[in-house]
Amino acid sequence: MGGTFVKISAVIVGAGISGLMTALEVARFADVAVCVPPQGWTTSSTYRAQGGIAVALGADDYPHHHYNDTVRVGRGLCHEEAVDILTKSAPTILLPMIEAGIFAMRQSGIPALGLEAGHSHPRIVHAPGGLTGQAIAHFLYEQARRNPRIRWVTGRAIQLITNQNGHCLGVWVRPPSGPPFPLWASATVLATGGYAALWHTTTNPATSIGHGHWLAYQAGAELADLEFVQFHPTVLAEDVPRGNALLLTEALRGIGAHLLDPEDRRFMLTHPQQELAPRDEVARAIFQQPAAYLSLKHVNPAEVNQQFGELSALVAARGYELSSDRLPVHTGAHYCMGGIRTDVFGQTTVQGLYAVGEAAHTGVHGANRLASNSLLEGLVFGQRVGYHITHHPRPAPKSEAINLHPPTTAVLRDDEALDLMGRLLDEHLGVIRTKQSITQALAILDTLINQNDHWLFRFAMLIARAAYERTESRGAHFRADAPKTDPEQQGHFIQHVEHGLHFTALTHV
Repeated sequence: MGGTFVKISAVIVGAGISGLMTALEVARFADVAVCVPPQGWTTSSTYRAQGGIAVALGADDYPHHHYNDTVRVGRGLCHEEAVDILTKSAPTILLPMIEAGIFAMRQSGIPALGLEAGHSHPRIVHAPGGLTGQAIAHFLYEQARRNPRIRWVTGRAIQLITNQNGHCLGVWVRPPSGPPFPLWASATVLATGGYAALWHTTTNPATSIGHGHWLAYQAGAELADLEFVQFHPTVLAEDVPRGNALLLTEALRGIGAHLLDPEDRRFMLTHPQQELAPRDEVARAIFQQPAAYLSLKHVNPAEVNQQFGELSALVAARGYELSSDRLPVHTGAHYCMGGIRTDVFGQTTVQGLYAVGEAAHTGVHGANRLASNSLLEGLVFGQRVGYHITHHPRPAPKSEAINLHPPTTAVLRDDEALDLMGRLLDEHLGVIRTKQSITQALAILDTLINQNDHWLFRFAMLIARAAYERTESRGAHFRADAPKTDPEQQGHFIQHVEHGLHFTALTHV
C-alpha cells in the first residue's frame, strides 16, 4: 500500500466495543478500515468486561431513573445532554442483542436484571457466565468480519496525519513487519480505550496506556479531566505482571457478597448502601484496610455458579473457590473518565478527528462512572459517531500533509518505560492522593523525561498536572489534604499541546 492514496470514508483505530460499533454503522453506507493491534482484537478492555450493561427495563424503572443515578454518581461534572442520550438510547440499542440471546433471561422472556453499585433499581443485563464484554465483542466482531465494506489493517497507529490547517487526514500505521505506511481517510476515529494500564496494579490489558490520547494531543486535540481515574475496589490480590490481574465483578456484590476485614468483620456496614456504595467510596474503604476480602460463603453456591460459571473457572485457575473461599482483594486502576474532548457526536477539537468509547470525554461519566455504563457508552456513541461520519461527509482528504514522514522510534521501549513508571503511579497517584504525593510524582517524572524524553512520561506528566491543579476531592479524585468538594472547581481541566492547561467551569449539570 505504501504512500499511495486509498479512498476510505473512515479509518477506525481500535476494535473494542466502540470501534466495532462505529465500523458497523459506517459500513451501512460507506467503506471503512479498522486498524487492529498486532496482539489482536481480543486484547481490548471490552473483552475483559465482566459485569454487564445498564439499561432501564424493569417494570418500575425508567430512563430518567438511570439518568438521575448517572448524574448523582458523576459528582456534578456530567453533561446533561450526553447522559440523556445515553440513558434514553439504551433500550433500543440493546434490543438486537437481547433478541440474539446474548443476555441471561428470565422465564418471563425478559432479561435478568442485576443490581450494582450506585443504581437505584436492578438494571444490569449480563451474559450467562458473567463475561458480558466477551459475549458482546464476539457478537459485533462476527458481524463486522462478514461485512464486505469493512477492511482490516493490522498494525499500530503511530501518528495522525495533519495538514497545514490542522485538519486530520488519516493515520500512520506501523505493521508487524515492514515500514510504516499512511492510511488516508475523510474521518479518523480513535477507539483506543483508556490509560489505566499506566498503573502497575490495573484491571486493564497491558495495551491500555493512552496512546490514542497522546496521538490526539500531539495533533492539537484537547484532553479533559485526566485526573479522574476510577479504581475498581475488588481485584484479586496477587503479585502478577501488569495487565494480568483478575477483576472480581461488582455483580458479585450485587447478589450479596460481603467485604471483610482481617477479623472477618464487614467494614461497609456504616454506609447506607453498604457493599453497593459508589465505587470511589468502596475503593477508598478497601484501600484503608490492612487487608480486605470478598466473601460469598453465605450465598447459595448454586446461584453463584449459575450466574458466574465462567468467572468461577477463572478464579479456580488462580487457586480459589469463588463460592466458598475468602478471596483477598485490593484496588486496581480500572477506568478513565478523562479523555479526548468531544461533542455528543464524537467530534474532537481537530477537524476530521473523532474519539469514541473510553478514549473519549463526552461528559457522560463526570467525575465517577456509574457501574456498567461503559459498555453502553461504547454502543450508543459508536453508533452516533458512525452516523455523523456518513451523514455529514467531509471532502476526500488531500495528500498535502505536513507530517508525511513516520516518527522516529523512541530509545526506550514502551514496556521499559512502563516498568519505570507503573509503581510510581500506584504510590503517588493512587486511590488517595495528597499535594505532597503529586509533587513527588511530578519531580520523578521530570527526572525521567530529562533522562529519556519518552511519550509515556510526558503523558503521565499531563495526568499528574491535572491532579495537582484539582485541589478538591470529587468522585474518583480524592485529595486527603483537600477532602471536601469545592464548588469553584465544578468544571474541567483542559490540556492542549500549545495552550497548556486551563480550567473551564461547567455552566450546567
